[in-house]
Amino acid sequence: MARKPIETVVQGPIKSKTVFPVLILHMLAEAPDHGSGLMARIEALCEGLLAVNTNTIYPLLRRLEERGFIVGEWEHPTKRSRRNYRITDAGIERLDRIKSGMLPYLDMLAASVARLRDELYAPQNNAVA
Repeated sequence: MARKPIETVVQGPIKSKTVFPVLILHMLAEAPDHGSGLMARIEALCEGLLAVNTNTIYPLLRRLEERGFIVGEWEHPTKRSRRNYRITDAGIERLDRIKSGMLPYLDMLAASVARLRDELYAPQNNAVA
């Protein structure tokens, strides 16, 4: 079996356009939240594997809202404050569609990381003593 280069794991499929939308929809299906709360939840879940920042999360939240997958409401409607988001019925349908095809992708990521770990840290069978 041909091995994929490390670049395909580190710089390839682990991108905001593939992982962050499903994470946000999943987290909002569990409980409504605001942008910084979602960032903290993603960081806690991924333990630093995915870089979470405002330049990634807030534009994505706007896109998901424009597409009708989430709804945001200002905490204080008369002044700009924290915007709390919740998932819509269309968002739940979208989440279900994404999840139905995402397991092979996640399995590929896990296998790539396992191969990298084995390559770097497994004892060499052919090592000369």
